[in-house]
Amino acid sequence: MNWMSRAAAASLTTLTLLTSAAAVAQSKGEVRLLAYEGYADPAWVEEFEKETGIAVKVTYVGGVDEQIAKMKASNGKDYDVVTIDTASLKAYADQKLISPIDKAKLTSAANLLPEFKSMANATFDGATYGVPWAWGSLGMVYDKKTFPTAPESWEVLWDPQYKGKVISLDDANNAVNFGAIVLGIKDPFHLDDAQFAQVKDKLIALKRNLLTYFAGFDEGTTIWSENDVVLMFSMGELAAVNLQKKGFDVGYTIPKEGAVGWLDNLSVSAGTPNPDAAYAWMNFVLQKKIGANMAKKFGYGSTTDAPEGMDYASRLIWADNPEDYTRRQAVWNEVKAAE
Repeated sequence: MNWMSRAAAASLTTLTLLTSAAAVAQSKGEVRLLAYEGYADPAWVEEFEKETGIAVKVTYVGGVDEQIAKMKASNGKDYDVVTIDTASLKAYADQKLISPIDKAKLTSAANLLPEFKSMANATFDGATYGVPWAWGSLGMVYDKKTFPTAPESWEVLWDPQYKGKVISLDDANNAVNFGAIVLGIKDPFHLDDAQFAQVKDKLIALKRNLLTYFAGFDEGTTIWSENDVVLMFSMGELAAVNLQKKGFDVGYTIPKEGAVGWLDNLSVSAGTPNPDAAYAWMNFVLQKKIGANMAKKFGYGSTTDAPEGMDYASRLIWADNPEDYTRRQAVWNEVKAAE
């Protein structure tokens, strides 16, 4: 494409965006978000409200279990946009908590990086239920004074010399994934009976070494800040970012066994009374400038802007739909109840 063609295309794109923005501005009201920390930065909210006249109401969640409980409580009617990890997306779709994406309304989909455009992992029976937005990992946070070199293996969390100095994520599905990965199980998302038993025993052994479990970034970093903690099975990169902002000398690593890689999708609640406002928010945050700002400020990978410093994607085991979420919840409850 020559420069004149590019200029013409750019002009057409600008005109389209301006026209879309003008249409959105007529759609007043409120958009209610159910999201994780870092997904509704106040600066973004202020800009969006100014551009569209749509008010933003944010409800933050600390984990997958809390999120789906909130959606089930009202069959999705309390929220308009919910951010869902790929491994949980089908469960939401099966329970009719989210609606198929209307791609005609998703004008910012053109900003997605090539590897995220197909939305294949969010498509079931021909319908697409989520738009890839942010990605990252469930890695290890470590204290650099205790570990001048990053620990190579997850097994360090089980080392008795660190008993009472380890904290771990309270999340049924990802705890089972984590145990399976540490054990070297090839497919941590589809376990048989024997593998479930092995994972349960491994997680109970870890429990005996823990100070406590935590749910959400805030709780995890608060517990670290107020106690002599040196290791964390983390909810993601943001945990390390937040601790560094508080002055803690911590590192973030993906051990040799690997770690779960997550991909969060923007989805429209089946109960939304204002789908136009939902799509207005989704189109806004899928701008490249928002993706770049999110990666810089919160440490998440963006689907619209290639982040620097996140060079460990090849060591991640990308999340898949689990074989039986209900069984995983039951196993996790047994782990937490164990002596």
